[in-house]
Amino acid sequence: MIQTEVNMQPQSSLLLQQCEELMLFRLKDNEPSCFHLASGGSRTRAKLCIEAGLALQLPTKTILALACTIELLHNASLVHDDLQDADITRRGRQSVWKKFGKSHAVCAGDVMISAAFGSLADVDSSSSLPSLLTQTQEAVSRTVKGQSRDLNAEVTITEHDYEDIAAMKSGPLIQLTLSLPLIAAGYDDQVKTVNNALNKFSIAYQILDDLDDWQQDLQKEQLNLVNLLVSRYSLEESITISRNRVNYLLNRCQKELSVLPSNCAESVITATNNLLEKTKVGLNA
Repeated sequence: MIQTEVNMQPQSSLLLQQCEELMLFRLKDNEPSCFHLASGGSRTRAKLCIEAGLALQLPTKTILALACTIELLHNASLVHDDLQDADITRRGRQSVWKKFGKSHAVCAGDVMISAAFGSLADVDSSSSLPSLLTQTQEAVSRTVKGQSRDLNAEVTITEHDYEDIAAMKSGPLIQLTLSLPLIAAGYDDQVKTVNNALNKFSIAYQILDDLDDWQQDLQKEQLNLVNLLVSRYSLEESITISRNRVNYLLNRCQKELSVLPSNCAESVITATNNLLEKTKVGLNA
């Protein structure tokens, strides 16, 4: 029997709190990484994973293990991103590299990645563990590849290359929010559907960021879809094209996720609705 959203909500909040405690426990000997986690964050990936796990009726221990893995990997990527981009703040306070130094920031990100894989040891079903480890390792590898391509990208690349980079940079870790619970529940055959759908979600999310940040990205000469399009269209047309692309990608994503078992993607579909609402309001021009 599928749990209702009303029944799942209190349980989801409790598991999210437990996930936070487990992450801090695994990182307790590393001050820089604990400092980073204490800065807050939405924990969106953990929430999506928890709610998918509840919908699939996974054991609590497994849900927590998967949520911790995903959230630790995401936060490791943020620590390393801040170092690579020389961003001095994160969530209203000093970034890890700014407070503790570059070498400690590298180590903090590394220990988070290590803790993420260690978290998978708590998964109840040993039979699914090889697939979970493989999927997680491949996600990390694709994320690193996407980040490397972004660092080397020219500001005049094609729109197709732009979308490839956007999908590789953020898509793999978002995909884990559904693919890991599905694998743990025995639905390995649904992973390809998840990856295809959430690639679209990730690209749309990046384009929305670009719509907000095109002016500052132009000044910093950073990759931005709006600024790529301006070489061939007017600014107004570029913004409209970008916004329409977001709508198309998110609607396709919703359609693809709707076929997954036990409505396990319901929270992600809700997130796509929230992003679609953003395309209806005025954006920077």
